[in-house]
Amino acid sequence: MKKLVLLMSLLILSATPSFAVCDYSDMCQTNAYDLSSKAGQMVSNATGATFFAEQFAQGIIGRELTKATKDKFKVKVKAYSFQDLVHGRFKSISISGKNLDINGIYLTSLDLKTLCDFNYVELNKNSIKFKENMIMRFSTVISDTDLMKTMKSEGYLDKLNCVNVEGCGITFFKLSGADVGIKNNKLYFTIRVTSQLLLVKPVDIVIATDLKVEEGRIVLTKMNVGNLPKGVDLSNVVYHLSAMNPLTFSLNVLENSGTKMCIKNVKIVGDKITVSGNILIPKNSSRSK
Repeated sequence: MKKLVLLMSLLILSATPSFAVCDYSDMCQTNAYDLSSKAGQMVSNATGATFFAEQFAQGIIGRELTKATKDKFKVKVKAYSFQDLVHGRFKSISISGKNLDINGIYLTSLDLKTLCDFNYVELNKNSIKFKENMIMRFSTVISDTDLMKTMKSEGYLDKLNCVNVEGCGITFFKLSGADVGIKNNKLYFTIRVTSQLLLVKPVDIVIATDLKVEEGRIVLTKMNVGNLPKGVDLSNVVYHLSAMNPLTFSLNVLENSGTKMCIKNVKIVGDKITVSGNILIPKNSSRSK
């Protein structure tokens, strides 16, 4: 699956789950350096050059995001001066989008904003290098409809259909098909279970679960498996389902190697799930254009 590419020019902001402390703010570079002089910044601001640079950068980022994701995003860049922004030094960037369809992953909204007051990237011909740690706060809303569409997408169903629960070299259960619902502060999803050995016909298993954050990731908790055929133990199936948390799959839009994502909060309100946390792109990491 293609990853969600969040770009400044061609800058990719992406993350992979990490079990580190979520508050990365103490890793910001506190002393800004290599900036143009105060006088130069004043002239840039007074002449409108800084504003022009911000608008130009926002336009480039917005177009690149649309090109990469086919969706529209609002982008806001705050610069020190025209010259500083040209050389990759800026105060902040924020990116937000609504009703997104990112290669089969659906989100009601996604918001990202840098947390450091000073950000610095080095733009080379074929790559972008992070001169300092870049830390971003993210928040996303995933609705009942979003999850249902995502779970019916090829990516999730392909992954689901590859899950077998095996014992002694024999496949006892196969999981296929998926449905989801969010109500009464719980996540409900249905998985079709087939077994040539233990089941006469496929059975739709409804699982109700709470959500919580544990070591920077979302886990299913208090899982309740109802309507099981009498005498059938699907504890191994439940284990596999927990490992295939559909929310984790949805958050794969932020997945890539070399960076870290730590989830701080998850909550269900009505038919929507809100997830928030921080992303760390380490100093000296780089991305190819």
